[in-house]
Amino acid sequence: MVWLGPWLACCLLLLPVRSFSAEVPAGGEAELDAAVLCAAYPEAVLGLEYTPDQKPVLVLANGQRLVYATARDKTAEAALENPDVKDMLEQVYPLGEAGLSPAPGFDPGRRRVTSFFKALYGQDKEAVQAGGVAVPFLGRRLLFHGAHGAAAALNRVGERLAPLVRAHRAWRPTLFPMAGTFCWRPIAGTTRLSLHSFAVAVDFNGNLPYWRTFRGGARIAAERRAFPAEVVAAFEAEGFIWGGKWAAFDLMHFEYRPELILKSRVLAGLTPCPPLPVLGPEEGRPGPAATP
Repeated sequence: MVWLGPWLACCLLLLPVRSFSAEVPAGGEAELDAAVLCAAYPEAVLGLEYTPDQKPVLVLANGQRLVYATARDKTAEAALENPDVKDMLEQVYPLGEAGLSPAPGFDPGRRRVTSFFKALYGQDKEAVQAGGVAVPFLGRRLLFHGAHGAAAALNRVGERLAPLVRAHRAWRPTLFPMAGTFCWRPIAGTTRLSLHSFAVAVDFNGNLPYWRTFRGGARIAAERRAFPAEVVAAFEAEGFIWGGKWAAFDLMHFEYRPELILKSRVLAGLTPCPPLPVLGPEEGRPGPAATP
């Protein structure tokens, strides 16, 4: 078995090495989301605390506090442009062969709290680049972030895919030439940073369908089905999500989001929920809770 991190390994492989609760936390979605974030990023996320008026706040190891849920009368566009932690994990990523016909607006993973990812991987381009590691991947070396198991996960994906790609030469026009990994930039048409900015996303052939430029209409369903399912499975097994399962599709794109994969597995009954750390006063950090 490969090592996937102190909690994620046992969740994905169904071989618990610590005590897990078999149920979703009694506190509901906020505690489930905090639990999977703690499990996915144990060095960065301390747990959940509550304000005097019982509003949940996610506590990060760097002292940052993120209000779990802000205004709940948001439009779908507002949830995408200015998400909170609840928004970020609200849409449950579909595993395996599911998710190839997403409803309009269903884009699990596209709502990203930028300040959270800056806390994980670096506040600016230079900081992210300094954390990069050259990962061997299908005959290339890709720059990927070394923190939180990201580079190690991409390396394992490459090991899974190498024999498959050799055996299926017909996949090569889909996968190559690869468009790359690290690039500090906003998402096209927005001011929001792409996860490529944090060196935790990888793109295959840049000619694959992308929602802003694809003119094939209903043919996108066939394009999704044509993408090699074995490639998607290899990435999902190591904590990545695929942009092909978004309504705003991006078939070339995979990003490292172990918290989303873990939440999906918990809700599907495939793995028990990890425990949520209980924060005492000695574990907190001074300062008010901040919105994302």
